[in-house]
Amino acid sequence: MNKFKLLLLALGIMIFSQSLRATLPSDSIQNKEIKIKEVTVVGDLSKMLALPMVVVNSATMQTGSFVTPADVLQRETGISIARDGIWSTSINIRGFSEQRILEMVDGDRIQTATEHSGPLSTIDMNSIDKIEVIKGASSVLYGTGAMGGVINFVSERPTYTPNFLSNGKIGTEFNTVNKLWTNNANLNFTTNQWYIALNGTYRTANNTQTPCGVLPNSQFHDASWALKAGIKYAANEEFLVNYQHFGAWNVGIPGGRSFPATAIARYTRVERNQLSGEYIISKINENLNEIRLKAYTQEINRDVELKPNGTTTMFPSSLNKTSGAKITSDWRFTDYHSLIFGAEGWVRDATTARLTLKTLSDTTTTGTGDQPTPKAQMIDLGVFAHYSWKIVPPKLTLNAGLRLDYIQTSNDTSFNQLYQYTINKGVRTDVKNFSRTVYFPASSKNDIAYAAHIDMVFNPTNKQQIALSLSNSYRVASIEERFKYIFLGGAKYFGNPDLKPENGTFTNLNYTLFDKKFKLKIDVFANYLNNLISDILTAPLVYTTKNISKALFLGAELESKWQITDQFSLLANASYTRARDIDAKTFLPQIPPLHGFASFNYQSKNQIGASFSALWAATQNQIFPGETATAGHIIYNLNVHSGNILLNKSQLQLFAGVDNILNKAYLDHLSTTRGILKLEPGRNIYLKAKLGW
Repeated sequence: MNKFKLLLLALGIMIFSQSLRATLPSDSIQNKEIKIKEVTVVGDLSKMLALPMVVVNSATMQTGSFVTPADVLQRETGISIARDGIWSTSINIRGFSEQRILEMVDGDRIQTATEHSGPLSTIDMNSIDKIEVIKGASSVLYGTGAMGGVINFVSERPTYTPNFLSNGKIGTEFNTVNKLWTNNANLNFTTNQWYIALNGTYRTANNTQTPCGVLPNSQFHDASWALKAGIKYAANEEFLVNYQHFGAWNVGIPGGRSFPATAIARYTRVERNQLSGEYIISKINENLNEIRLKAYTQEINRDVELKPNGTTTMFPSSLNKTSGAKITSDWRFTDYHSLIFGAEGWVRDATTARLTLKTLSDTTTTGTGDQPTPKAQMIDLGVFAHYSWKIVPPKLTLNAGLRLDYIQTSNDTSFNQLYQYTINKGVRTDVKNFSRTVYFPASSKNDIAYAAHIDMVFNPTNKQQIALSLSNSYRVASIEERFKYIFLGGAKYFGNPDLKPENGTFTNLNYTLFDKKFKLKIDVFANYLNNLISDILTAPLVYTTKNISKALFLGAELESKWQITDQFSLLANASYTRARDIDAKTFLPQIPPLHGFASFNYQSKNQIGASFSALWAATQNQIFPGETATAGHIIYNLNVHSGNILLNKSQLQLFAGVDNILNKAYLDHLSTTRGILKLEPGRNIYLKAKLGW
């Protein structure tokens, strides 16, 4: 990454914030004691709409052992995990896979090649303060890519303190299932006007043990560090800077639906760099409550080594860079009427390359270069507005949102071969005259997309709530879906530049009962989609991306929590989704079975806690042609943790647990659809320690 450009971006935001500050009247600051609110990126807009949400805090993540954020989220209602390996995972929300889910870090888009998982694994688990998930159509909030939901990873940041203060923490963890060692550290410096936070993590893991033996090529190694800083110009003005770097190497990929069964694949390098700057000013006048201006840039580099057989080695690589800016304004006209209005724009640049080496003899090797996708760019410019009206406070509230986007996708010419050469006894000879075929000519395509949302929230009593949400959502085809040509020794996957945008109508009915001792949530949803994009088998071992005319997703979710006593509680949830191609009268691919999670928890007054849980899934035989049915399973887990143990001026906290206590051998349905990954991890005993000061 060009560090000079990143520095210019941060300086540009700071200069703009200073100029905006200078244009404000001096009497616009009405209260010198105003406290800056915590930045919660998803919450800024979603609070205006009654969308189903999940929030997982850092305390939940600390008590268990999770390799990636997807491992945490699979315990939540309506969310499932999909694997390309142990390290490389993704999320499925109500039957919608990663292509239809927008992933963000501190509100910044993560965009990478959609044919393989991995973006979630580039997020440091030890720096996350919470994970926010919107389940369902969110295009009205965040534009294309958010049709199935949004996942936002909010990293930790310190708070301002009256006097100068320094604190920090260090932690370590060991897992037996793959001999995973994790070490992390955090250091904060704070005053009443500024703060600086530094954190870093290093992890190394061997192959994962399954109940039936070692899963080959499932090792990984990664490291990350981050810097966050904030400064308050005045009581109601704040400027934030966030930089994150993540790197991984020698990461095994034991799965992958594009790979032949005999293939050995690994990431030789995965790198993510993110820089953002945000300026916030609040309480500007009686009606304008807040303005936020943010700019960011984020890029992901990936290099893969693939050996489909003993004589061929492939080296695919990709560079995906997304840069964007967003401005939102929060208006409060009365206690009953509020409006959020804003504009957003982002640009994604994608570049891929692939070198194929074939050994013809002990002295002769040939090399061929091509591109899995041509050099391409996607530009998105959108405006949005979200309105809230408390019709009968606190009984009845109306929320509505509208968004309009202009999207341009362009690409260079794509060829089946870019160059050829031969190496004979160490001497390279380039092939000058060779035939090549144009797969995708250079082109540019423009799309206009809109999304709308309306919901009604009714509170019949102070302990009950009923919410009905209606949405129109969309998703423009990604660069990979339009232009991909993937042949890694197994099946071939072709893109389609003429894909139409997906669009559909989404409904969700929620009932919530909340009491001091008991909480119950029930959601029923129906999603009707047009032009659903999917890979269709068009010839033996050849898949072409096409639009399916109509698809219907139906489902229900149940979640309950019972606080039995002050020390004991019971949590349980269950989720079911059914999805069909209406015209072909077939089930859709990668739809999770009926599944759920239950835990019995103990928490003493001195903070010693324990949890016994079960993660289960039913048989899935409602499958897409070519998929394999999977049997049901139930996995038992146990974890315990101490309270804070005082050590002079420090505090020590200990964690321990066992995952998959019975060492159950099982297949997860969304993992088996991806190729050769046959078994999930076996019994895992883990120990963790955290020391803070």
